[in-house]
Amino acid sequence: MTDRPQESSRSVSIAVAVLECFLSTEELGASEVARRIGVAKSTAHRALSALAEGGLLDRVPSGRYRLGLRLYDYGQLAIDRLLLRELALPILAGLRDQISETVQLGIPAGHEVLYVDRLEGTHGLRFHSDSYRRVLAHSSSSGKVIAAFNPAAHDAIVRHGLVRQTPHTVVHPAKFEAQLDHVRRQGFIMSTEETEVGLSSVAAPVFLDGADGDRVAVAAVSVAGPTQRIAPMLKHLAPRVVEGARTLTKQLAQRRGEQIVAGPESVVTPLRRSRA
Repeated sequence: MTDRPQESSRSVSIAVAVLECFLSTEELGASEVARRIGVAKSTAHRALSALAEGGLLDRVPSGRYRLGLRLYDYGQLAIDRLLLRELALPILAGLRDQISETVQLGIPAGHEVLYVDRLEGTHGLRFHSDSYRRVLAHSSSSGKVIAAFNPAAHDAIVRHGLVRQTPHTVVHPAKFEAQLDHVRRQGFIMSTEETEVGLSSVAAPVFLDGADGDRVAVAAVSVAGPTQRIAPMLKHLAPRVVEGARTLTKQLAQRRGEQIVAGPESVVTPLRRSRA
């Protein structure tokens, strides 16, 4: 007799594994999904079809699949409920008003950084593409400061590999590790045109106490803008970014009663309101 609870649990696990395949690839077919998650093609096809029926995936004319818009709705709802975002918003606004540049709050998402909030500066810099909501962590100042104090994020970056984004992207492992050591010593870092030529950023880590008592970086506060403005202002910007991150760290510590939810690969990310 079939163990229905066990069968249902396996179906859910397969569905989750299928969705995770689309984190790194925009479109996939049943054969590729089956190969990636180690199931029969028929099993992958059933999972893809079920997810498409639920709006979590969209089937394109080629017969392949891509992430559906309903996931975007779920993601926006989750972000809106983040305690971290709620606490950070006034800090980001204050920082933006001080320096007139674009400020961001980023959290670890595997080998990437997900920017859950961004306040545009007054100089006209605009991130029009959604691709700038997620960037490769190793090429961003936010990713570097998180990786310096978050072993799970660091390991995810190393497993993925240091991909060259621009001629300035640090792709040599030893140099990348040296940058992380630099972060640990000074508490911030500037990324100069590593994600896009002409664009630079400065970031500092936001901490939470881990289960073993060590501080873990769960987010980063950063300032981004044209290199010609950001670079000359580093001495002015860095202390303000560090202070903003420290203020958010203190506020999180004061809200220790809130529920902490661990993200993928044990990277502590969203902090949701407690129902208690």
